[in-house]
Amino acid sequence: MAVGFGQVDAAAPQVVREFADRLRSVAQAAGYVGVRELAAGTGVGRTTVSDALTAKRVPTWTTLAALLRGCDITPDRDWAKACEAAREAMEREKRAAKGASRPGDEPDDQAPTTPSPIGPGTFSIRAPYGELPPRLRGRDELLNQLEVKLAAGESRVQVLYGLGGCGKTTVALHLARHARDRGYSVFWLSASTPDRMVTGMKEVVRELGAEEEAIEAAWSGRISATDLVWRELDASERPWLLVVDNADEPGWLASDGGSPGDGTGWLRSSPAGMTVVTSRLSNPDVWGRESDTHRVGVLSPEDGRDVLLDLAGQSGDPAEALVLSERLDGLPLALKLAGSYLARSARGAGLLRRNGQSLSRVRTFAAYTEALGKAGASFLDQGEEWRLDESDMERTYRRLVSRTWEISLDLLDEQQLPEARSLMRLLSCCAPAPLPVELLDPALWNTPSDSDPALDRADRALEALIDLSLIDVVDIAPGGTLKDQEPMPCLVSHRLVLEANALRLAGGSPQEHIAVWNAIARIIEKGAEPTPEHPRNWPWWRLMAPHVVATLTAAPDNDEVLLPLLRSGLAAYAFHAFSSRFDSAAEIARLLEERGAFLANNHPLRLSIRHRAALSLLNEQEQLSEFEEILSDQLTALGPEHPETLITRHDIAIHMEEDSAEQEAELRAVLDARRRTLGPADCYTLLTHGALASVVEARGHGNDEFKAEYRALIEHTRSTTPEDHRFLPLHSRHQMAHALDSTERWTEAESEYRSVLDDLEEYGELGSNLYRDLTRCLANNLQKQKKYTDAVEVIDKLLPWFDSRDLEHSPVSPWALHIRHLRGDLLAKCGRNVEAETEIRAVLEERLKTSDPNDSVVLSERHCLAHALEGINRCTEAQDELRDVASTYAKILGSNDKHTRGSRFCLARSLHLHGHREDALGLYEQVLAAEVAELGSNHSDTLVTRFRRDQCRYDMGILKSADALAALESTKTKLAEITGDDHPRVSTIRSVISAIENGEFDKQESAAIDQE
Repeated sequence: MAVGFGQVDAAAPQVVREFADRLRSVAQAAGYVGVRELAAGTGVGRTTVSDALTAKRVPTWTTLAALLRGCDITPDRDWAKACEAAREAMEREKRAAKGASRPGDEPDDQAPTTPSPIGPGTFSIRAPYGELPPRLRGRDELLNQLEVKLAAGESRVQVLYGLGGCGKTTVALHLARHARDRGYSVFWLSASTPDRMVTGMKEVVRELGAEEEAIEAAWSGRISATDLVWRELDASERPWLLVVDNADEPGWLASDGGSPGDGTGWLRSSPAGMTVVTSRLSNPDVWGRESDTHRVGVLSPEDGRDVLLDLAGQSGDPAEALVLSERLDGLPLALKLAGSYLARSARGAGLLRRNGQSLSRVRTFAAYTEALGKAGASFLDQGEEWRLDESDMERTYRRLVSRTWEISLDLLDEQQLPEARSLMRLLSCCAPAPLPVELLDPALWNTPSDSDPALDRADRALEALIDLSLIDVVDIAPGGTLKDQEPMPCLVSHRLVLEANALRLAGGSPQEHIAVWNAIARIIEKGAEPTPEHPRNWPWWRLMAPHVVATLTAAPDNDEVLLPLLRSGLAAYAFHAFSSRFDSAAEIARLLEERGAFLANNHPLRLSIRHRAALSLLNEQEQLSEFEEILSDQLTALGPEHPETLITRHDIAIHMEEDSAEQEAELRAVLDARRRTLGPADCYTLLTHGALASVVEARGHGNDEFKAEYRALIEHTRSTTPEDHRFLPLHSRHQMAHALDSTERWTEAESEYRSVLDDLEEYGELGSNLYRDLTRCLANNLQKQKKYTDAVEVIDKLLPWFDSRDLEHSPVSPWALHIRHLRGDLLAKCGRNVEAETEIRAVLEERLKTSDPNDSVVLSERHCLAHALEGINRCTEAQDELRDVASTYAKILGSNDKHTRGSRFCLARSLHLHGHREDALGLYEQVLAAEVAELGSNHSDTLVTRFRRDQCRYDMGILKSADALAALESTKTKLAEITGDDHPRVSTIRSVISAIENGEFDKQESAAIDQE
């Protein structure tokens, strides 16, 4: 049977021979013909393979798992039991050969026989201090916590958990040295296998002074070994630190029928010393209520840089080391391997490594970063010095980037969770960036080893990967202004974990490789469904785009995989283009061209790719030629009103003679077609409509006509956030804001104003004429919404621009004084009257330096100053200002001018409110007569003055209640017909009427004033 595997040792125990035969059958069925081929296909040493297949030695579980996976067999509990049975049979054979029975096998009256040693014992429970780095970087806070707990006599178990390769063992080792230097007994145990852990505990109890008879009784099963160990530890007079390293299979620490953290197994709390566990498993429920867990994460870029400089300071400057640290994402294992490689290279390693005829020896941080980019994560493993003795392959694998995380996946295979490996292979196709959890529909994981995983099994696999720190879950808050949305849970895995899994996927069977890629292509296409052009979906696309690019870059040349990824790539291009990330869009266009080259030139998908490439990569003249050729093929293949055809027609129209009749006509034709096929509110329709409105404006059709275009455009829009129309050009959004303002859609206008101002800030245009003008427009808009505090904040954001660096930036320039005046007015409306009076008076003083006292601008400042004075109860000063302003306006402009009317009305209101009703009534009569003459008797201003006059007459007793109510009701009805029934002015009249009817006018006067 399988001559190439050698003969099975006939002297081996029958169980071991049967195990070897079973393993040989599996290898033969997988197509292996000899030891050499099996060793090469599985990465296991030839000697180890030969010993396993000839029953000379039973392989470790790690080695067996590697052999089985190389034969396309999933390592499971059945194989684990068979392996354990073979190992036990081999141990019994060895003991029999040495003439010693296992304690407990002999009758009770027979004295146990002490085994004769066959050589010096080398098993040690001393900490391997020699493996400490020159300096431990980035762990000061954690170590300080642990050292304080140790000094305080902490009894609780301390669990250090994290991703494999994050340096948990190094932290524990540093703590062990700290404890040793302070006189503690330090015991260091490995829990990577049950045998090592149990043997280590036996050495601990022996060192603590337990009697050999008790030890033999415990290890033969006559008494509890766990209780014996902890009795001795609890009774120790000297404080101790017990480290249980690599406890990735916590079940090995539990007692029969117990759990790892219940205090009955190998892991317990003790008042005599502190226990530290290192594990990849994070679940606190596993470790029990008498433990504290501490995450050991990756290092910061700066700490990673220092690690590299500590190990290989001769290999470059700190800046180059920082770049390499960032590439390795701060993973301590990777940093150690890279630094060790460079240190070895400096000592002469790699002298014979050649690339062609020239030396390609890697000796610097920069060269290492470049080599890593070409060779991937496997290059890191060259930093580890491989041992010729393969008796401890598991320990070696923990030191290799390409293998260390496979140990975690092997563990989950043993727990009957092969879905975990499938999920990691899927994720390895994606970018090292947050991936939305909702993308991972288990129904799409259609891989050969995992044909139809149930949701609960997939969920358990994901939870297990999170527990082992191979995956983290992060909540990503939506971007932009969507603060009210729930955070989006996403999966994140370390870059090198993904790269190592990608290498495993690439080296696996072709069937598994293509199946995984088919699954990820379906997942990515599903994720690309939300419309990428619309800003409401941009937070989603910010997460999706990196994964689209990563998968499209790395995908195999397979049509079934590439077609959905190319479609997703077009969507990612649209997201970048519409969100003004033009450089990123250009990179995707290049990628689309490269990966879509297998398509026929007139294939619809290829035509779309050609269009995007032309738009991003060609100059204007080349673009037009390519667009025309593409359009010709699209008209044939898709028709004149297909969305893709209309995209090309729109771009051709943009290339026509600027602002020509031909351009206007074509844009109108495209707009009509888009309205029919996409709807009037579609992003592409709005884009064409905005372009058309700009052409109409530029062609001089008249102010009313181009404004009508923008009013027609906003009929089909809703601006709920500043993000909603960010895909439109600035000019279109600017004019949309004015159109929304003119139709009293205040909140929507506010969103568009803010959108344009945000973009102007991003483009470095803060303080430009457009920025200042739109700041004023936004402040006025907010004032109309009574958002006075927000309006002040908008102005305050602009004021630092006026820093006196030149005349334009002078805080006393005409524009600065104008905006400061507006600010003062708004401060008064916010109730910040003292600040308002100070601001307006300062502006007035500046005005008087350059303007005539009778100038309308000065008089306007004085009018506003009067209101500020009234706000701080300096009413007599306020009335004097208003009286002087009204008198000056009347002399210069006449009694009927709006400025005269306005100042007289405000003076009348002040006098009315402060008891000077006769003077107030005279002024109301003057204003009313002027407004009737200028505006007519039914103008809203005229009606408000009539209301205040009749109110004053009622206060003076000139009008009785019935007459006053009749007059006020008539005025209210007429005003409501003009402004609407819910207008604040109508509400004010209604409140006064109600107060008169209820005999509560005096009580309601202030409220009525506030409503106006």
